[in-house]
Amino acid sequence: MGCRRRDEQAALLRLVARRDDAGSWTVVPDERRRLPGRGAYVHPRTGCVESAVARRAVVRALRLSAPVTVDLAEVLRHSAEQRG
Repeated sequence: MGCRRRDEQAALLRLVARRDDAGSWTVVPDERRRLPGRGAYVHPRTGCVESAVARRAVVRALRLSAPVTVDLAEVLRHSAEQRG
């Protein structure tokens, strides 16, 4: 979604939307690929995720209505674990 390059699904990070009590959506990483709901896949690099967020590709892929927040801290943590 972000960098627009294809890769094996195993190399990508699955993102899912979680709804809080106030009714707003937060997009979080699904590292184990077990969370319910529609998923969107992105390279686990900050630049790729930021690009997908800026272009609203995450919102479109997950079929959400704005406003949506993306937990970049979790994506960064996941990215660091992948490299380490």
